Formats: sequence, structure tokens, C-alpha cells
Amino acid sequence: MAIRRQVLRDEVEELMLQRLLESRWAPGSRLSIDGLARDLEVSPTPVREAMVSLERSGLVEYVALRGYVVAPMLDDEQITELLEARKIIEIAVLDRAFEHWDDFLADLEAAHAAHAEIIARIDAAGEVDYELVREHFQADWGFHQTLYKYADNRYLGQMFESLRTHTHRMRQTWEGGPMQLDAREAYEEHGEILAKVRRHHHDAALKALTDHLDAVLVRSLATVEHGPAQS
Repeated sequence: MAIRRQVLRDEVEELMLQRLLESRWAPGSRLSIDGLARDLEVSPTPVREAMVSLERSGLVEYVALRGYVVAPMLDDEQITELLEARKIIEIAVLDRAFEHWDDFLADLEAAHAAHAEIIARIDAAGEVDYELVREHFQADWGFHQTLYKYADNRYLGQMFESLRTHTHRMRQTWEGGPMQLDAREAYEEHGEILAKVRRHHHDAALKALTDHLDAVLVRSLATVEHGPAQS
């Protein structure tokens, strides 16, 4: 019985996490435990337990007299701290990934090619298509995920999952009508990293990654400062 209860809680948490990562609810939206339980056709207990876990991830928060709500978008200080953390960790994982250079390069090439297909579809659309925006974010993160894959360290992998959820919150600043989607900038900066890896230029690859994350920080802070464009 205890095992089944744990499995059910994990299933509920995964379903809720998927909806949060797909921006099904706007920041600040109240998440009713009873309402979610009815929607998912489970008792309130696994929903409540899943909510506690999601609160630790930063995607939801508990507000007095309201209960659980979708966490607000990150402010400039939080975005700065997040990119600082990513820089420290991703430099470490890229350094380790060079130990598996042949396979790492092949997967990095594939991730970059997949991103190129999304960029081409965004360009062909001629206007902001929010489904394509989400696909861009997935392809963008897939490039970074390759670094973690070849770092070959379970704890760095766990850090990756934590950073993924917080990076999603950062990207919510683009929702609702981004002034300028940075898809091409990110793709080209990834290309610089890939070019250095392809030539086995270890230090230059680390520098390209650092420059990329610094540029992401500048673009993200600019979005927070000016706010999303009104549709």
C-alpha cells in the first residue's frame, strides 16, 4: 500500500510538473488541491504531497489565506543569481564532457541540428507562434542537456533538473508577447560553443559557453526591465 501511494504521488507530481512547464496556469494562479484532485481523479492526499515537493522546486509557493499558487516570474536579482549558478555548474560539466569527446561531439551536433530546424520554422512562420516558442525553448535546453549527459555525474544531473525548472520560470518573462525572441542569438551562440568543441579547443569552448550565458543574462534582464509587449 505504501509503495502504491508513493507511485501515485510521483505520477500526480509529474502530471502537474508537465502542466507547469507548459504554462497551463499563469503566474499567481491559485492551485486548488480539491479541484486538482477531482481533475486528476485522485484523492487530495497525493496532490497535497506533490504540491509540497513542487514548492521545493520553486514552481509553486504557499500564500497565507490563499493556499498554493503558481510562483511569480523571476525578478532581476533572481535571474542574475540563476545565470551565475548556471555558469559555475555548466562550465564544470562542459569540462568533464571533453573526457568523452567523440560521443559528446556527435550528440552536440545532433542537438544543434534539431535547434536549426526549429529556427527555420520560426523564420518561416513570419510571426510569433507560441507553440514554436516552446519548441525553441525545448531545443535550446536540449543543447545544454547534452553537456550534463556527458558530465557523467548523477548529482550534477540532479542539479540540472533543478536548474531546468528555475530556467523555465525565467523564460516566463517571454510569455504573453515577447518583444524579441532570442532564438537566433541563442542558436548562433551555441554554434560558437560547438565550433570550439569540434576543434577540441577546451579553453575556447569554456569561454564561448561563458559568453553565451552572459548574453542570456543581458537579454533576460532587458526583458524584465521593459516587460512583455502588449498583444
